[in-house]
Amino acid sequence: MSESLALTLAGETVWLHGDRALFYPEEGALLVADTHFGKGAFLRRQGLAMPGGQSAADLDRLSALIERFRPARLIVLGDFFHHRPRAGEPFLDAWPRWRERHPALTPEVVIGNHDRHAEGLDLDLIWHAHLDLGPFRLAHDPDPVPGRHVLGGHLHPAYRLGGGADSVRAPVFWLRDGVTVLPAFGGLTGGWPIRPARSERVVMALDGALYPLP
Repeated sequence: MSESLALTLAGETVWLHGDRALFYPEEGALLVADTHFGKGAFLRRQGLAMPGGQSAADLDRLSALIERFRPARLIVLGDFFHHRPRAGEPFLDAWPRWRERHPALTPEVVIGNHDRHAEGLDLDLIWHAHLDLGPFRLAHDPDPVPGRHVLGGHLHPAYRLGGGADSVRAPVFWLRDGVTVLPAFGGLTGGWPIRPARSERVVMALDGALYPLP
């Protein structure tokens, strides 16, 4: 158990972090996936009694990661938004204040399926269809790309360890052949249960700590 873990992917050192982030020191790039900002407001509009403040809490978690790694770039691997935010929603109030805390960083986003609803919003973001960084292809969909190691999201991978009342289910980093799938960063995101092959590796992120699983 540790807060962070160094791995070699595609011949490069990267750091996984227990708060569901990956840091690539060679490029000074901090990566997270599937933030789904504004999901709480969207669910409340559907009539669900959801507590407020989740987007602000997730932004605070991002700030803590920036403080920890001091990145030159912050890159979200898709689904920055959960939906197109409406005027007056808490995220649109929280976001400018957060940007003021980190004026040297202009967040970059690989366009995810949920982000297509946000076309035309002016939030000081850099958008990419995909992004090549060193030996890596940064994408939303974690599909293999010849000659590249893909860092992606979209799947919200989760794993259940144990059974019955003693089991625990948590987000995971899923390390596959030529593809690493990051866990969803957003606090209101669900998880998709995975069944890794024997040749694959899984690192569980639970309560800010990492647990490499056999």
